[in-house]
Amino acid sequence: MRYAGSFAIAENCTTGGRAAMSQRVMEAVGRFPPFADAASVALYWSLPAEVDTHAFVEKWAVRKKVYLPVMRGDGLSLRKFTGRNELREARFGIREPVGEEETCLRRIDLIVVPAMGYDPYGNRLGHGKGFYDRLLTREGPLKIGVCFEYQFFEHVPADAHDVPVDWVVCGSEREARWYRDGALRSL
Repeated sequence: MRYAGSFAIAENCTTGGRAAMSQRVMEAVGRFPPFADAASVALYWSLPAEVDTHAFVEKWAVRKKVYLPVMRGDGLSLRKFTGRNELREARFGIREPVGEEETCLRRIDLIVVPAMGYDPYGNRLGHGKGFYDRLLTREGPLKIGVCFEYQFFEHVPADAHDVPVDWVVCGSEREARWYRDGALRSL
């Protein structure tokens, strides 16, 4: 597998390079018609190695109901984002909303899912704790995976319990590319 080499590339990627790639990816998500049509979305407050979502979350929270994951034991629930100042640091350095309003996945129109890597079929390489594996369902909302080009692999192994995302957006400093069902797609 070429994961180790890709993660070495990530170590050498500049903050500015990651910012440019993040911007390409998240702009593409924002222009995606199912996202535009969605009233409620589940996003995530990114960690440094992930596609940066902070500005995107804040921008869209004014126009949509935006929910972020909250760890509960070994599972995730979804809590409404009410502002950057209403986040607290939880396990693994993840920032979570502190508000009261929660919802379940079936009431979400679309979810954006982080990962350490994706393949063109939507299979994901997570952080190894299984939180999103337990949250996602095959019949649930439209699932979009986001990653940097060095996190995109030809093949990510998947088990029967793994739920692939419906679309993958892979970003470089120049562009964002969309993949579905193993193929590059134009939107």
